[in-house]
Amino acid sequence: MALEAFAREKQVKDIVALLLKRPITEEIALRVDACAGFETLDIVAGEWVGLFRDEDETVSGEEQGTIEFRLLLAIGNYVMAHRLGRVYPGDTNFVLEGVPGNILYRCRPDVAFVPQQNVRKTQGYIFGVPALAVEIISPREEAAAIRGKLEAYLRYGVAQVWHIYPSLQTLIIYLPDGTARTCKADETVTGGDVLPGFSLKLSELFED
Repeated sequence: MALEAFAREKQVKDIVALLLKRPITEEIALRVDACAGFETLDIVAGEWVGLFRDEDETVSGEEQGTIEFRLLLAIGNYVMAHRLGRVYPGDTNFVLEGVPGNILYRCRPDVAFVPQQNVRKTQGYIFGVPALAVEIISPREEAAAIRGKLEAYLRYGVAQVWHIYPSLQTLIIYLPDGTARTCKADETVTGGDVLPGFSLKLSELFED
């Protein structure tokens, strides 16, 4: 028992030491990601965000998982068929601001698309901005956090941000010029300039 307690104490000290290091480098961030319970943290303005976040805010349920999978499948198949680029799931890390030695803003969209000309193969984080970032909004997420991430996406140059509200069966498309379009379940969503020719009946994301 004493050995187990010592091991736990050492683990706590190690993770605290990592969280206190500045600047936050890719190496440090990857080590933090590998620690159970810390893999959902964000990095904003070079600082860790989400240490005291309610666990319910970060847990994806069956509904969100199903919608994410269907969207990945729909966009992914279209992108592959037309050789447009790459589509990434929600565990992919994007660094929108910073370099490997100093990460200032890191996020994980639930679904992201990067055009072929911007794809950079890597074993680690993606240092770049996706053209499309999709967030599937949980009822437990705070409005301020949702708004903050949306503003950051647009500020860093994401061409389209989609917010999907499963409980309302609604998708809102936000553009850098400040305009937004709300799509209901009986409408068809298009990719615009980001995904030319792509269309999806929104009802297909929500059907039982």
